[in-house]
Amino acid sequence: MRSNSLVLLNRQLQAVVYVNTVYDIDATDLVYFSYQDYQAIFPIRIRVRKSPRLYYPGKDNDINNKVTIITKTFLRYPSVKALINSTRMFYPKIRIVIADDSRPVEDLQAENTDHYVMPFGAGWFGGRNLALSQVTTPYFLWVDDDYVFINETKLENFVDVLDNTNLDLVSGRVGNKQLMYSKLSILPGDEHGDCLFQGSGHYRSVPGYPHCYLTPKVTNFFMGRTDAVRAVGFDPTYSRYGHTEFFVDAMGRLRIAACEGVRIDHIQTRNKDFNKFRSGGSVAGNYRDIIMKRQYFKDNLHCWIKT
Repeated sequence: MRSNSLVLLNRQLQAVVYVNTVYDIDATDLVYFSYQDYQAIFPIRIRVRKSPRLYYPGKDNDINNKVTIITKTFLRYPSVKALINSTRMFYPKIRIVIADDSRPVEDLQAENTDHYVMPFGAGWFGGRNLALSQVTTPYFLWVDDDYVFINETKLENFVDVLDNTNLDLVSGRVGNKQLMYSKLSILPGDEHGDCLFQGSGHYRSVPGYPHCYLTPKVTNFFMGRTDAVRAVGFDPTYSRYGHTEFFVDAMGRLRIAACEGVRIDHIQTRNKDFNKFRSGGSVAGNYRDIIMKRQYFKDNLHCWIKT
């Protein structure tokens, strides 16, 4: 369109409708407008409208309809049974999902407890993926198999934070340790790659929840939004141990906070066979070398700085 009159040009612009002619689910186009010696450029974001993912919590907003507890166990049946028993003392009807790659297998299937058996030694993060894939509630609680529920394990506190903020994942305290959180960031590097920086501290408290602190990395006891965490996933390369690796993958994707007010006990138990596999003794080569090479390549790193 052309016009020597700004009034007429503005009138014409009121009737302009943009229609993209090339299909894409997420793209950006630029529209150029010129008037005499002036030029304006308008970016237009082209996105396919997404359908919402809704969960029905029931008429009474029962926590059993909102949260599923998930864990991964390996060669520690006394521990996982203690976890189940302690959970039932406080949440008798909440669903528990267990991913298990032990041998021999002991049956853990029961009412409101689903036991999924994996190939022997299939792995830590692979088991997390399996357990998370079976969750049908909006939130899930991750616990290690040697945790024990106590009076301070108030899942309702986690739910309250997730219900009333835009956070994707919240953690609590484990055992007698202080609330744990760490900062993570990627420092731009050179042609050899970037640097991952890991330091102590948090960024600030969560508005409305002064006992919760925004941070990229938390401890291994957390409640998350099922869909958001599924979208990040757990890299099954980390078959024997892994923790920070998930939070590196979640950087820029998940909003995370550590919160006081929820605590779970930790009765650490290990046996000879468990220790053998955890140290990577069953993996060809050195497990730590394998996972570090994976981490450095996947995230384009050439250094990892911890302070």
